[in-house]
Amino acid sequence: MRVRDPESKKRQLIEAALAEFAAHGLAGGRIDAIAQRAGCSSGLVYTYFGSKEGLFDAVLGFIATSAVEGIPITADDLPGYAEKLHLAGEAHPEVTRFVTWYQLERDPADAPPMPDEAVKHKIDVVREAQQRGLVRDDVDPAALVLALQAVARMWVTEPKRVLDAVDPGGSEEFRRQSVRAAVRALTTVG
Repeated sequence: MRVRDPESKKRQLIEAALAEFAAHGLAGGRIDAIAQRAGCSSGLVYTYFGSKEGLFDAVLGFIATSAVEGIPITADDLPGYAEKLHLAGEAHPEVTRFVTWYQLERDPADAPPMPDEAVKHKIDVVREAQQRGLVRDDVDPAALVLALQAVARMWVTEPKRVLDAVDPGGSEEFRRQSVRAAVRALTTVG
């Protein structure tokens, strides 16, 4: 007797959708390709997510949850946090491509509200670091969180031509250290 595992099937669909949407965006992504990659019928996409847009939104939620669980932020080591984000971006460039497609194709007015507890938590951590004197306090903590995330992604979001001009050897060590140094420059007191 076959045992149904809807949570496992949802996860397979989300992972397949991440690959498809990262490559083709929402408009170009095909439900049948996603279902085939996940080893299920196209109908399950609609059963579990309601629509292609619902699946697209679910992928973003999955990415946000995975980042929060996999890369915790700590007040004592913001350069280390940014470095871990950078390494995750290098290891999973499809996530950056998906997020770029999401920003281009999903009208914020049509997108469902995302759980913002993770963002609030990051801002609270930076605010706490500012209050403890660990991080400069002349920058709004929310703006600082966005800046940290932008620095962490800089090596995967810039065009190859720009990257080659800045780091012709493609040194991962140089890139990691540059992320840490930029975050230290943004956060250092004094």
